[in-house]
Amino acid sequence: MTMRFARAALTACLLGTAAIAAVAVSMTPAIAAKSSGPTVSPAVGKLLQPAQKALEAKDFATAMGLIKQAQALPDQTPFDTYSINNFLANASLGTNDYVTADQAYEAMAESPAMPDGDKPITLKNATLLANQEKHYDKAVKYGTAYLALGTPDAIVVATLAQSYYFTNDFTNAAAYAQKAIDATPAGQPPNRAALEIKLSSQIKAKHEDEAVTTLETVVTYYNDADDWGQIVDFALGVKGIKDAQALHIYRLRVAAKANGTEDDYRLAATLSQQLGYPGEAQAFINAGIAAGKLNAGNPLVKSVSAAAAADRAVLPQLEKLAKTASGDVVLKLAETYYGYGRYADAEASARAAIAKGGAKLDTAEAQMLIGEALLGEGKNADAVAAFNQVQTSSPAWAKAQHIWLVFANRKYDASAPSQ
Repeated sequence: MTMRFARAALTACLLGTAAIAAVAVSMTPAIAAKSSGPTVSPAVGKLLQPAQKALEAKDFATAMGLIKQAQALPDQTPFDTYSINNFLANASLGTNDYVTADQAYEAMAESPAMPDGDKPITLKNATLLANQEKHYDKAVKYGTAYLALGTPDAIVVATLAQSYYFTNDFTNAAAYAQKAIDATPAGQPPNRAALEIKLSSQIKAKHEDEAVTTLETVVTYYNDADDWGQIVDFALGVKGIKDAQALHIYRLRVAAKANGTEDDYRLAATLSQQLGYPGEAQAFINAGIAAGKLNAGNPLVKSVSAAAAADRAVLPQLEKLAKTASGDVVLKLAETYYGYGRYADAEASARAAIAKGGAKLDTAEAQMLIGEALLGEGKNADAVAAFNQVQTSSPAWAKAQHIWLVFANRKYDASAPSQ
């Protein structure tokens, strides 16, 4: 199955991060003469001295007027021009004029007069602003130069990942995104922007298996409904999948509150009916209505409700039959209980089915049901253990087991007491 991931929020997510970081620069560029460094010419200094005071007072209009006068001066030295651009960049940032700030920082980054001591902050801000203004080749150039100074910075690394992505260098984009993820402090979730870049790069490079693994990391930390929907959709594309296996994957859409389409809920309900679980069909219909994907007036709603009512009426007969029947019949009862949200009964019956056994019993299905039911009961740690006990040679059951484990582990981590 071809992945159909939608990463529409990618650009906005990263550009917001870059903008915030760029604004946080020092607003007091130094112009005072230093015995060990270059100095501005007297004419330029005469204008920049009061401009600095204006910047310190956040009087950006006055500062900008003085800076423009300095720009118009003839016979500037390279350091004069560098210093004027420094003031221009800071004044522009003060008024949120990122276009002008970007131009000023690019000029500073390219200047042969840039003092060594200025290189870290200048190259960093030039990187962030160039990226924000979509000058991605410049951002790559300045970001690479910044990191070459030996000063690690997670924001610059993540920005480089984005810049490489938008220059279609997906290999470097994924590599730098991974560096940003690896730099995550202990106890904190990985940078979501970096995860998004890594994921999108893998998708663009058509590395689907790697992309799925990254997507699982995203949902583990950020629990996004769209991303859970993508995981369910991809799992349903496993080769050789059977109806019962598909049902267990569809169940995760409801358990994880994953986004889905009208067809997703309708097909899940239809499949449940075909397998003989009208109660679960009604649960899928109700979930679709609650999600705003199904209309309560849909003809399927009425037919499913009628079938579920009839099923409830004959449930006592199935319960009586299961007392003396083989494991596959008991499992049928367990699945029925699950569809009605009777999770404790579903767990107990699934365990009873395994104990009874039988040639027709699918043990993997029974064990999967135990894990799902335990999650429904809120026994998250027990559910993780149950899913880990599923033994199967079926790729479809293995896929169902895997994605439910991703979900169960997240639930367990979220509910576990802090140490």
